[in-house]
Amino acid sequence: MNTRLALQLISAAITVAVLAALHQGLDSVLSMTSTDFMVGVLVGAAVVALVWLWAEREGRVSSGSVDSRTSTEQERARHTIDL
Repeated sequence: MNTRLALQLISAAITVAVLAALHQGLDSVLSMTSTDFMVGVLVGAAVVALVWLWAEREGRVSSGSVDSRTSTEQERARHTIDL
């Protein structure tokens, strides 16, 4: 048996064991919570993900073009340094 194959099989077994442990742990935690709490957590996570994606998109859009407000702020900073 090749060393690489042995390492892949060991890592696969460890991954399965970790996932099984996570499944058992999360199952016991989530069984103690109510359905409303779980729905709230999922909705909150979705809102956070959407805001994050929106902020990333806005960051890419604003970094690609030069905004007049940005140049005004830079000019103001230069004048302050000159004083």
